[in-house]
Amino acid sequence: MVGSNGIDFLDRALTEHDLGDLYVESSTYKTKHQFDMVHDYRRNHNNAFKKLCRKGGEAEDELIEQEASPGILMIIEAENVSADLASISDVKTAVISALEGEGFRVLRSSALPPSEQAYDESVKNIVLIMKQGYVVVRTWPEYNHCSFDIHLWSSFNKHEAAKQALVLSVGGSVGDVTSYRIVAGGMFGVSTWKEDVKSRGPKVTQPCDSSSVAESGLSTMNNQSVAVAVEAGMGLIQDKNAIVAVVCGYDTEPCHSIDIVQSHASVKEVVPIYTCAVIKPTGESLESKKSSIASCTHDSIQTLNKAFEENGKRLHSIVLDSNAPKEMGSVVRHILTRTFRGQYGAPKLEVAPQFFILTTVQQESEAWRRSLLDTVRKQIIVADPISGARVFFNTSDTSIEFHVTSSGDELFFEHLTDLVREVESSTDLVLEVRNILGGLWKPEFKPVLEPWEVSKYMSPGDYDRNSSLVQWRSQQPLGYQTVFQLEHSKRFQVGEKVGNFERGIWVKGIVEEVDFVKDTYHVWYDEEDDGLEDDHDDDDIEEEDDNEEEEELRELLEMKGVDLKSIDNTFLPPITADQIEESLKKTLTRMKGETISNADVFTVEKIGDGHAIAALWSGGTVAVLWDGRSHVDINLFTYIESKEIADEFVSHFKEFHGHLNTALRDEQPRGRGGVVNFLHDIYPPVDPRWA
Repeated sequence: MVGSNGIDFLDRALTEHDLGDLYVESSTYKTKHQFDMVHDYRRNHNNAFKKLCRKGGEAEDELIEQEASPGILMIIEAENVSADLASISDVKTAVISALEGEGFRVLRSSALPPSEQAYDESVKNIVLIMKQGYVVVRTWPEYNHCSFDIHLWSSFNKHEAAKQALVLSVGGSVGDVTSYRIVAGGMFGVSTWKEDVKSRGPKVTQPCDSSSVAESGLSTMNNQSVAVAVEAGMGLIQDKNAIVAVVCGYDTEPCHSIDIVQSHASVKEVVPIYTCAVIKPTGESLESKKSSIASCTHDSIQTLNKAFEENGKRLHSIVLDSNAPKEMGSVVRHILTRTFRGQYGAPKLEVAPQFFILTTVQQESEAWRRSLLDTVRKQIIVADPISGARVFFNTSDTSIEFHVTSSGDELFFEHLTDLVREVESSTDLVLEVRNILGGLWKPEFKPVLEPWEVSKYMSPGDYDRNSSLVQWRSQQPLGYQTVFQLEHSKRFQVGEKVGNFERGIWVKGIVEEVDFVKDTYHVWYDEEDDGLEDDHDDDDIEEEDDNEEEEELRELLEMKGVDLKSIDNTFLPPITADQIEESLKKTLTRMKGETISNADVFTVEKIGDGHAIAALWSGGTVAVLWDGRSHVDINLFTYIESKEIADEFVSHFKEFHGHLNTALRDEQPRGRGGVVNFLHDIYPPVDPRWA
């Protein structure tokens, strides 16, 4: 299965990529043409991308209040750089100059001096906080390697430019760079938020294409336009002496399809099937209608067989004229059922190996025509090769449906696409193939072969794994990065009364322990308690108050994502910049290890409504971003690969704040050689099993 928003697979020529011969089991399975292995095709006419435009005269929506503040963190690894990474001051100057050259405003920067690099004398860190985001730079001079974190909360359209400028500032080249993005938090209240919203995501304010045709849908068209569709359908005939049956209305009504079909070069004879006189347009009972349809079916088969008295004559197609009533659709269904399914014990028609039935649908009251052709494909002919297609013939303000069900045509996809091109090149119509659906799989097609039918077994050694193995061996993890995204929500405290929903009742409990890493609670329950008690008399509380309390408790349950509720009325204090800064400083002090506890902390205030703060030490860096509302990002990097350090860090941070829960956690190795594996995955060095 393949899909695309930009490629029309019916109108896209295949490209030969010179990959050499492919091994197949038998010539039976070799692709003979472009659509040989295609069974179904669907086009989504409600594609959202088509609607992301502004019609003429339609004003842009005015942005009044900032509803969201996303951020994007770009991870970059630049290898084989030529700059002198040993001089941290030179690197810092070059990086600042590169960012300012792209329009970024650096508010504050900090670099860890070489004398403080107790962990590794060669490693140097730089953190820069800008008006639009922050950048973290890490260098490994002995490897000529430099890594960057670019977290932007504004000017997202400059992300790629910032990446290229930073790589060039250290003498890197595009071919030696790997990068990816992580969606993270941003910053509320920045002065450019309206411009950022307009430039972010699909450009919904771009003008709609004025030359486009009307949205595909049913509308009345004149007979001349319908005639184009019927005439085009005759192009599906693959025989030069075809016999076509045209199902018409009553013999007193016009049947324009007869003349249209007769004029086609491939048609030798047209057999008109008029609506039988026994069929009444209205006022007929169900039993009477069944009898009329059965009688008309018998008469119609006799009419067709009379036309086939000459040996060798076969029916190639049935066309339903626009005046044919619904009852004649039932007649056609009975005729085809007798012909292809051998039911009812009645004589059947001789049909050509390639046979099709077509009709047009001009209004929704004619939906029975669509159902008839679906029934032919699903219940009557059934097995491949059979295809049912739905095509819209569109003008600037009108549209009809063209339906065809074709049996025996192995090249139906190609023939239908040729039809579409022919009509569009010779008329002003715009055609849209909405879907092409096949039947049951070919009986001779075997997607799974029996062991004795296989002439060659493919082993892992038959595949070229050299490039994958080279990449695996070239990996050199140099650090461990964890990005936490925390959300401000109610967190229960030790000793707080809570309830747990068990067996249809809420049972009392008390929080004994909080796991700040897993965001779980250990609760002690009173086994003798059979439910939450009320301190008031039942007579004093109305039923609606009980429902209101229960609703509040359930909302709290959904918000926390745990099966607990607070019995006492709780108040969730807002986050402040001072709290974030204090939590970071206390966390660093609490962390084990002298270097991290003595980290250099610096901050920049008054960036929108939020707060950005960073810390550097000889063993890593951390950047904390609060969006000014309820979201906090923590970007933690350590040279030592240790999940325990990251767990300890976030646990302390959430403990000191009290009401933050982990919403997302991303962990990735940082390093050289297109690193994607952690150190514990590839050390001690051993080739993977697939190698």
